[in-house]
Amino acid sequence: MDERISRQRATPSQQALELTDRQRSVLRAVVEDYVFTAVPVGSKALVARYALGVSPATVRSAMAELEMLGLLSHPHTSAGRVPSDLGYRLYVESLMREAELDTTDRLMIRHQFSQVQLTSNEWLRLAASILAGSTHAASVVTPARSRRARFGHVQLVALADGTRLLVLVLADGNVTQRRLDRSALERQLPDEALDQAALDVAAGTLNSELAGLSAPQARRRLAKLPALPARIGEILAGLLEEADSVVVEEVFTDGIVHVLEQPEFAEGGKLRTILEILQRSDFLAQLVPVLTRHGGVHVIIGRENSNDAMHEVSLVFAPYGAPDRALGLLGVLGPTRMRYPRAIPTVRYLSTLMDELINREYGETQ
Repeated sequence: MDERISRQRATPSQQALELTDRQRSVLRAVVEDYVFTAVPVGSKALVARYALGVSPATVRSAMAELEMLGLLSHPHTSAGRVPSDLGYRLYVESLMREAELDTTDRLMIRHQFSQVQLTSNEWLRLAASILAGSTHAASVVTPARSRRARFGHVQLVALADGTRLLVLVLADGNVTQRRLDRSALERQLPDEALDQAALDVAAGTLNSELAGLSAPQARRRLAKLPALPARIGEILAGLLEEADSVVVEEVFTDGIVHVLEQPEFAEGGKLRTILEILQRSDFLAQLVPVLTRHGGVHVIIGRENSNDAMHEVSLVFAPYGAPDRALGLLGVLGPTRMRYPRAIPTVRYLSTLMDELINREYGETQ
């Protein structure tokens, strides 16, 4: 089991829980059978489908013990058992056998990424498509954004209507535009020319002086600049500060139909609420510090999620990029009855691959 799979809200009883080999075998079988069938699991079914080497009565006794420990639950309408969130957690951390991506899958994914432009929306849509297709779950990918926006370069254009267009490209590739009121500039800078030639000179000065700087660093540099670039530099610093406040701006999803096919979400309204939460930037923004702090793959199962609407789903997420430069999130969502042995290594591989591509684009030491 990979040590980078983060634990979420582990309780003292969970940490101290020790199972016999038989209990571990039965719990693993119950989880894997229920994931496959979506039907509460009975002792006879386990004996028939898994080489447990014991009688149905012995399996029934082990299941009762696991239920007493809070690892299985017993639906009122069925004689079988289903895993609890704690049961899934124990399975993920110590019982499952991961289905690593084979070499052919890895080569195919790398080839697909080589066909699209890095940092483009097509690149992010491709990541979402691969995650959804490989895990048969719903995927979520956010663009890699700098945690502290830094100046890349600026263009200043004199438009026919008299306004001036400012185009700021951040160091992480994101673009911001702002129209500047010419009359306001003329009042503030009555002795300055504002034609295209003057704008080109100002842009050249700003690109030379502010390259790679954050908003606070840029503001400190402005006092040394001539009047026109200094005034435009104040606007640029404000745009950098606005970019700093945006943690998750856009969300790319795919594979929603996979989740809709699951019996847990036969009523579409339940899933609609979950997807609306995922599309909210504040929910994903809350994951950023958690994922950055733990690193690697982070699994949140059912009621481990603090949002009540997410109690019937599991999230398998990882950060990608570089925490000190451009950081994004990627992962999958599905019922707690998720194929964790497939979801976890797939998310891990995509995260590692996108780390590599981001570093190749921006340079290891940028």
